[in-house]
Amino acid sequence: MNVGPSPVSGFATVAAFTVNRHTWFDEFPPPYVIAIVELDEEPTARLTTNIVGCRPDDVAVGQRVQVQFERWDDVWIPLFTPVSSPSVAR
Repeated sequence: MNVGPSPVSGFATVAAFTVNRHTWFDEFPPPYVIAIVELDEEPTARLTTNIVGCRPDDVAVGQRVQVQFERWDDVWIPLFTPVSSPSVAR
């Protein structure tokens, strides 16, 4: 079994999500979406992330998303944004 790193496309599908409407941190003004996404290359590999680039009410289970990285100090955070059509078939 190969357990080493391998590149992925950056495309995923929203498996679950919630919309946070409370202020917990000043850096995250509500509302914002916390989601679990399944990577195209391995649906059992799931990431907890934020969905950005759309209104929180527009997010849906099964929605196609693509990664974009946001830099916070010396760390790059993977966030996901909706895509209109997938580049990678599931």
